[in-house]
Amino acid sequence: MKFRKTGGHYVLFLSRGERIIETLTGFCGKKKICAGYFSGIGSCRGAELGFYDWNAKKYRFKKFSADFEIAALQGNVSLRQRSPFVHAHVVLGDKNFRCAAGHLREAEVLAACEIVLVPLRTKLLRKLDASSNTYPLSL
Repeated sequence: MKFRKTGGHYVLFLSRGERIIETLTGFCGKKKICAGYFSGIGSCRGAELGFYDWNAKKYRFKKFSADFEIAALQGNVSLRQRSPFVHAHVVLGDKNFRCAAGHLREAEVLAACEIVLVPLRTKLLRKLDASSNTYPLSL
């Protein structure tokens, strides 16, 4: 991954083969980013997307092995159990111009992924909500 800091923002360039969530999480840990938001575009393969099933109180995940354009990648950064936690959603387009969207568990960069990350001057914490079995922001 390459990056450039401009003002209070970071522009990140992820290369072929890098894992998006893993790379973002590692970067936030190294830069001590405890809160922020990001947006990105690019291409990927091996995406794993999730959808929260309210009745079952858990995410349902599906793996996609095709190559995709990342039409939209957005999310936030917070702390979960004292470590950076990247919460991302994505819209992926395939070669037939069909889309898949959801919570991004992970994906491998195909050609490139360009992300703008905006750190916030605060800490955002996530705590377990027993009623949903999720970790929402604790504001």
